[in-house]
Amino acid sequence: MLPTYICRMKNIIFWLRFSVLNFLVVAVLGVLMRYKIAYSLPMVDQKHVQEAHSHFAFYGWITQIIYVLMIRYLHGIIPEQNLKKYHTLLIINAISAYAMIPSFIYSGYYWASIAASTAALLTSFVFFYFLIRDLKNHRDLIKPWFLAGLFFAVISSVGVFGLSYMMSSGNMTQNLYLSATYYYLHFQYNGFFIFSCIGFLLLSLKEIGAEISEKENKMIFWLMFVSCIIGFGLSVLWMKMPLWIFIAIILATVAQTVGSVKLYLLIKRNWAKLVLNFSALQRFVLMYVGFAFFAKIALQLGSNIPALSQFAFGFRNVVIAYLHLILLMCVSVFLLNQILATNVFRMTKPVITGLQLLLLGIFLNEAFLGLMGVFSIKYISIPFTPEILLAVSLLMMVSLFIILVSLKKKV
Repeated sequence: MLPTYICRMKNIIFWLRFSVLNFLVVAVLGVLMRYKIAYSLPMVDQKHVQEAHSHFAFYGWITQIIYVLMIRYLHGIIPEQNLKKYHTLLIINAISAYAMIPSFIYSGYYWASIAASTAALLTSFVFFYFLIRDLKNHRDLIKPWFLAGLFFAVISSVGVFGLSYMMSSGNMTQNLYLSATYYYLHFQYNGFFIFSCIGFLLLSLKEIGAEISEKENKMIFWLMFVSCIIGFGLSVLWMKMPLWIFIAIILATVAQTVGSVKLYLLIKRNWAKLVLNFSALQRFVLMYVGFAFFAKIALQLGSNIPALSQFAFGFRNVVIAYLHLILLMCVSVFLLNQILATNVFRMTKPVITGLQLLLLGIFLNEAFLGLMGVFSIKYISIPFTPEILLAVSLLMMVSLFIILVSLKKKV
């Protein structure tokens, strides 16, 4: 029994550290993109680097660590030998994600990059199937959140297949292209990423003895699930639609807000237990992520106002700021904190310093992108924008490097 346990721990430690490395690679690609904007780098195509950056961020970093943490959740629930197939999927996903970097940088979308992306996408299908089968007879409050997250990952593929068909057939219009793109992004960001993170949050609360009833969990889940399905309409408000659909979208946004408030009240009710079991830094990270999530919900609620919706989709800086708000400040910070909260690494001073610098860098990145969005209303350009964004990206990259090289397993 002991050798199996040691082997399992080694696997967990390897994949957790590997995931931090992947986050660092995302940061390196981000620095390359912003260096290209600030200074000349003729040999690099900015659009191709952007595609490599975004695809690797999705599959190499976020999807990979979600898989790793879900597999960790499965330990003790299903037999050890049944976990081997999940580790195989981790390897396939990692190889596919790393294949995306050179292929996209070389020539953007073509057979190699599409093949790598398709392999990673199909891996999510298989992972979802295995999880449904292995948790079929398991009753747990966390289970529906993980299954729903992977369900949204699977249905988001409709947007990717739609884009592939339009590109191959040449039958593409601006509205169809944007609709397919936003469809994919919506069900990845607001579906797969958010639902998985809520599942991990509830799992953490459960582990410290926090109180949540099955009825309360179901209420929050279904409010968030239905609102996510209908909430795709927020991404296409610029299209002409019947009044009843618009009303349904508004109601879905309100339902999501109610679900989020109930989730906040759950955490508030159990705050005393969090204080006893979470370090001061962990609690700060939870509030940091909570602030980002609150901002996301507030912005989605406000986007029902036509003027605000037109502003959001009409200015590129606003879109970039919003996407970074979810991807970096909310999801990535939360998942990195989950890695550190596994308690397999020592929280040394360099690790803490690296995390603090990363939180600062991400906050500055979001604050500056937000200011750029606000000033863009009046078409005002902020001086030294490329250089400032490059400096912030370097800060995030260095902080992640410090965390990675400082991760030491507990004896």
